[in-house]
Amino acid sequence: MSSTIYALLCIIVPCSLYQLIICKRQNKKQENKAIHFVWVYIFLLYIYLTFSVAGIGSIWDIGHYDTIIRLEEINLLPFQSEGIMTYVLNIIMFLPLGFLIPLIWKRYRNPLKIFMIGFGFSLSIELCQLFNRRNTDIDDLMMNTLGAVIGYFIWKLTKRLFKNINHKSISLSKPVRSHHHLLILRCTVHSGHLIL
Repeated sequence: MSSTIYALLCIIVPCSLYQLIICKRQNKKQENKAIHFVWVYIFLLYIYLTFSVAGIGSIWDIGHYDTIIRLEEINLLPFQSEGIMTYVLNIIMFLPLGFLIPLIWKRYRNPLKIFMIGFGFSLSIELCQLFNRRNTDIDDLMMNTLGAVIGYFIWKLTKRLFKNINHKSISLSKPVRSHHHLLILRCTVHSGHLIL
């Protein structure tokens, strides 16, 4: 439990400091983008949970084994994994990535960019798994990337269904209408179900 808290603090504290510095440098008249920060922290929690589930190796794992890279744990032939659930779970694990990135950052509202981010993030996980006796599998790479792209289209569909989700900044000093609170709560709950 204490290692989990330590790992979360290692993510949250530097990000909080960075956001405080950015807010100080920006024009003081500009409204505080509270909703943006909430979504960024949800995204960071998702990244942390993904790394925890994937079981990526660390630099300390390199010395624990006789050989660094074991060829028998690398699968480069597609569709060799056992069971359909392996494919489904790998797709589900990357759905939030494809959903949250375009929701948070406008410059990534492009399926090709999401494809590249999903591919790069999955590839980094698979390469890190070389060091801790986890299988590095091309199927995981393909399904994770597909999950990110599907997540992007779920975001597009959600944006179309709820045209009120326009990611406006809300000032902490101004009162917020109650329907905004309900919309934020609904999105957070749905995003939490995708993460867990």
